[in-house]
This record gives sequence, C-alpha cells and structure tokens, in this order.
Amino acid sequence: MDAHEKKHRRHRCLSQIPRKIIMLHDRDNVSEFILHDICHENCFNLNRAAFFIDSPDFDCLKGVVGYSRPECKQTKIQVWENHCQYVDFMNQSPFNKMVRSILRTSLKKSTVADEDIAHGLAQELGMKHHRFCSLPLKHDNHGIFLYEIAEKKDFKTDELVDGLSLLGFCPVF
Repeated sequence: MDAHEKKHRRHRCLSQIPRKIIMLHDRDNVSEFILHDICHENCFNLNRAAFFIDSPDFDCLKGVVGYSRPECKQTKIQVWENHCQYVDFMNQSPFNKMVRSILRTSLKKSTVADEDIAHGLAQELGMKHHRFCSLPLKHDNHGIFLYEIAEKKDFKTDELVDGLSLLGFCPVF
C-alpha cells in the first residue's frame, strides 16, 4: 500500500469517529473507543499508546487511557458494536490499568519540559521506543500522548495531533 492510500485510509477512519461517538454519547469512557480507532492499522498503526491530561488548575497529571495492540489481538471484539464487552476488556487490560493508575501533581505547573515528562512516563510504562506529542486541551489543560509505532512512521505529527484532538472532547472518568 502506498503512502497516498495510507493517508486516505487514515482520513476516512478519523472522519468516521464523530459519528461513532454519538452512538456512545451517554458513556464516560469514550476515550477508550477513540484511542482504539486511532491506533488501528487503517489509521496511525500504533502498537501501544497512552494519553494523559495535565491540569495546572487542579494541580494534577492523570493517566486517562492506554491501548496495547498485543493485548487487543487476544480478543475478537467488534469494539463499537459490542461496547459493553470492550469496556469489560479495557477494565481488565494491564496496560490500560497501568496508565490509568498514574496520578500525580501537575508537571506543567512546575515548568518541567514536555520531553522530560514524556520520558519519565514512558519509563514508568515500560515503553522503550516511544515517541510523544503534546496538545492543548480545553480549560487550559495540556494533553500528553505517548506512542510506539507498529512499523515505519508514515504520518506527520501534526496529523496525529489533529486526530488526538478528538480525545479533548471526552469526559475524564
């Protein structure tokens, strides 16, 4: 598959997410579903990913959601169609549990550099070949996204940040 077709698939995947979100409008954990699609082979093809919110106003850095493709390959759940099963699966996911267990004081408030924040979180999660990006979120919060690619990176970081912005609309539970 050439780069143009991969980009087309990514855009198609991302453009379908808002319609899917509406189906789950009454759920708190929509971020788990969005991250699944963002990591999918037809989107950004990420092996593992973790999303954090740093809120200087509330002086906290919180792990929101973690995705691990090796864990997900063990199940054949149709994520958006069988959302209760997927929620159960994510509640048992060791990587998601590890990400969600991270709660500490805001590092943004203490002016720690994004690179240092990302490196420390990646070490804690056992992500050896991580990359990261950061993004502004509503209410002056700050998003930190760690990821490991499944194969050669074939997207621009700005494109990933555009897709990740969908996570900024999700409630934090």
